[in-house]
Amino acid sequence: MTTARTSTGTRLAAVAPSTVALCALAVTGAATAPQLPSRVATHFGADGRADAFGSPWPFFWIALAVCAASMLATVLALRSRDRRSGALLVLVASLLGPVLATAWIVTGALALTGADRFSPWWTLLFLAVGGAAAAVSVPPVWRSAPPVPVRSAPSLAVAPGARVAWRSHVGSTWFIVTGVAVIVLGVVTAVWTAATSSGSAVVTGAVLLVAGLAVLVLARVEVTVDRRGLRVTSTGTRIPIMRVPLERIESCGWGEVSPGEWGGWGYRISGRGIAYVTRSGPGIVVRLRGGSARVVTVADAERGAAALGALLAETPA
Repeated sequence: MTTARTSTGTRLAAVAPSTVALCALAVTGAATAPQLPSRVATHFGADGRADAFGSPWPFFWIALAVCAASMLATVLALRSRDRRSGALLVLVASLLGPVLATAWIVTGALALTGADRFSPWWTLLFLAVGGAAAAVSVPPVWRSAPPVPVRSAPSLAVAPGARVAWRSHVGSTWFIVTGVAVIVLGVVTAVWTAATSSGSAVVTGAVLLVAGLAVLVLARVEVTVDRRGLRVTSTGTRIPIMRVPLERIESCGWGEVSPGEWGGWGYRISGRGIAYVTRSGPGIVVRLRGGSARVVTVADAERGAAALGALLAETPA
């Protein structure tokens, strides 16, 4: 699959917030350098009064580096094949760079005026800057995303009155290993908790146990296509992972699925839809009414898509 072309307007909108933040920070730093004191307020307490002081320049260089990194991240996101996941990266970049740049400019302004208090109203400014940056950069990238690619499956010959069903199993050994390892770590943490009576360790151990069990639930699943639609169910626990009724499906097919396009392996949720990804390779691709997608990687994806297509053909529009 080739990367979709990006219009000039989309590229400009995406990089504009980080670029403006970088330029504003550089110009402000150069203009105020002669007047800024060597020590400025670097932290403010709950009452808004300054309680820590230091040089303004470490924060300046950090903010400048973050703005530059945000620009680079935006450019990489625009080159991504998964443009909707790229839009999430653009969102993070558009928030970090401009907000940090604004924070340094406000810190410098307070130092120049001799103020020793941080007004809560400045927080609203930071939120406004972040919101404006996201509003400018993210929507154009999101709208430029191509649909999830789908290959048509050959028609499945079905005799009149015949019932159509298809079933397959898929899983990952790495999921099992990871789940067991996380559970063991949670048990070790719980044992250590019993010896130290640490409340934070109790929470950590519980979180690890839940996370490990969740991974094991996803380790091996059963994929079923029948008159109820597409279903993905945990083999060991019978917990339903994905249910897509026939009436919600607009079209179906199969395609080559890459974990990188969905942000990794496992149960993935992104702007493109929901996917169960265990490896690179074929997967059933279902388009829902409204544009979202459901994807399941499975070796026999073409036959599963053909069965689902036959069922859709029998379903009244």
